[in-house]
Amino acid sequence: MEKMHNGNKIAVNTHDYSTELTREDFATSATSQDLKNLNKVLDLLKDAGISKMIDIGCAYGGLTRYVAQYLDVNDVYGVDVDEERLQQARSRGIRTYELDMNSASLSIQDGYFDLVTCFGVLEHLVYFDNFFSESYRVLNKGGAIILAMPNLASYINRMALFFGYQPRDVEISRKTLPGTLPFYPKGFFGHIHSATLRAIKQIMEYYGFTIVTVKPSSPYQVNTLVKLVDKVFSLSPSLSRRFIILGRKR
Repeated sequence: MEKMHNGNKIAVNTHDYSTELTREDFATSATSQDLKNLNKVLDLLKDAGISKMIDIGCAYGGLTRYVAQYLDVNDVYGVDVDEERLQQARSRGIRTYELDMNSASLSIQDGYFDLVTCFGVLEHLVYFDNFFSESYRVLNKGGAIILAMPNLASYINRMALFFGYQPRDVEISRKTLPGTLPFYPKGFFGHIHSATLRAIKQIMEYYGFTIVTVKPSSPYQVNTLVKLVDKVFSLSPSLSRRFIILGRKR
């Protein structure tokens, strides 16, 4: 199923863009909880002349708008499977597609975009092939892709597996959360796949992307101990709880 809606462009200004993120944005996007590391990636694109971008999994559009304003992008598109969320995204000047990226194609011409972003969507997909092939197709040559997702090989997942627990982001039920560490909140996130940093790098290269940089990401730092442990293990992105990758289409 697919719907296209045209939204009005919003003028870019110079204020603190993070103040426009709502409680709904923070609740649906782990990346919005770690703008510090996202900004380090975005800074590499400040002078790239990006004029058109698409955010796959835009939800309410808060983080999409944040990235667009940070990079001075006025032609902004978003994809999501939830029409209710897309209504709010459209109110933020985002042109939206209601689409399931497990298998559907974007009704967009080849090479149209300068930037594809994807924050916390891959872990909801059965396979990643359609996402990467479509992202490659709609990007122009040299176009950038930014994605963020949970790290299957994070330090916390390694410890969980060592003691026989199920990694949090590999869910096996829609009704219960069996086998996970006891301190995790009991709720269904729809995270059926997470991946290691090595695996994501290799599939990106397979689909024609060159890796530019990788940053660790540690959202939801609930106390000082978590912050300290995250800081130590995030010295290596392959161990961090999440990671953010910047790539370019070859």
